[in-house]
Amino acid sequence: MFRYIKLYFSYIKQSIIGRLEFKADLFISIFAFFLASASSLGTIYLTISSVPSLIDSNGISWTFWEIGLIYGFSLIPIGLDHLFTDELWRVAYFRVANGTVDRYFLRPLPILFQIIAERFQFDAFGELIVGIFLIVICSLNTSVCWNFQAIFLLIVASVFGAIIISSLKIIFSSLAFRFKKSGPLLQIVYNFRDYSRYPINIFPKVLQFILCFAFPFGLFSSLPFEAILKGTYNCYYLSFIIAGVSILFLSFSMFIWIINIRKYESTGS
Repeated sequence: MFRYIKLYFSYIKQSIIGRLEFKADLFISIFAFFLASASSLGTIYLTISSVPSLIDSNGISWTFWEIGLIYGFSLIPIGLDHLFTDELWRVAYFRVANGTVDRYFLRPLPILFQIIAERFQFDAFGELIVGIFLIVICSLNTSVCWNFQAIFLLIVASVFGAIIISSLKIIFSSLAFRFKKSGPLLQIVYNFRDYSRYPINIFPKVLQFILCFAFPFGLFSSLPFEAILKGTYNCYYLSFIIAGVSILFLSFSMFIWIINIRKYESTGS
């Protein structure tokens, strides 16, 4: 374990050195993610500004500031995942197809470890900054009570939510080892995160099921604020569910990853 921790930080050090060689590009990338996240909030504002609040299927009313809280928090687990596992996108889109993934098979280290340690994505700080900023600003305009159970739930949702996102990326990027490219499929799954920026009970039952069980972005972004703001769920119970689901997804993703890398055949390019 300590060997892998030491190796991981060695990889990260090299990644940081490489990115800092192009400082302008680095800051432009961070600003671009910052701007993209901020503009998405503007879209949400324009969507609901014509009505004083949204009413979900349970008859619960949601204000713009409460939805802003959900949106801001949704960026935290997404940003954490983006920070550490962004290299999986390259595997899904082109590393398997062009044969550059072969080098991972030649080293006496787990392939997934090498891929994840390959890149430390500074761009994610743009998402994290916007997320924290929105949580602070929107909190001042809502009746949210930041007691221990609320903070505990959000910490659990942030960490284990990031694990769920990473697990989904592992599952669908691993399909590239069979089909050479799986990027478009991974992108379709990843796009479900957009729905998690709203209270999931405003959507049809089918979509609610997907956001809670199949691609559970809503489980760790929307439902925590239903618990904190509306008292719909018990915070500790919901924390336990989120942690349990993340462990199940991570275990399943490891299983799928191992199966698919065993089916890998080099492109020879």
